[in-house]
Amino acid sequence: MTPGVRPQPEKKDDFFEQGVMLAKEGRWKEALAAYQESLRTNPDNPQTHLNIGFVYYEMGYDQKAQKAFERASQLQGRGCPPR
Repeated sequence: MTPGVRPQPEKKDDFFEQGVMLAKEGRWKEALAAYQESLRTNPDNPQTHLNIGFVYYEMGYDQKAQKAFERASQLQGRGCPPR
């Protein structure tokens, strides 16, 4: 670390936060759009995929929800030793 230079905090994902807020309000289409935008900058975030799954479920898109849940599970399992 360079003397006098402070480490930068991780950049907050405003789109993810917006998606959470919109989902809490039941604004599913808008929440989905926010989460999808979040994936553009962080495509491997399992929490975003999980939240997209919940949004799809609430919208009645069960197959899309299942795919999102599966993707979240795959990403969450990264780095786990094989059993």
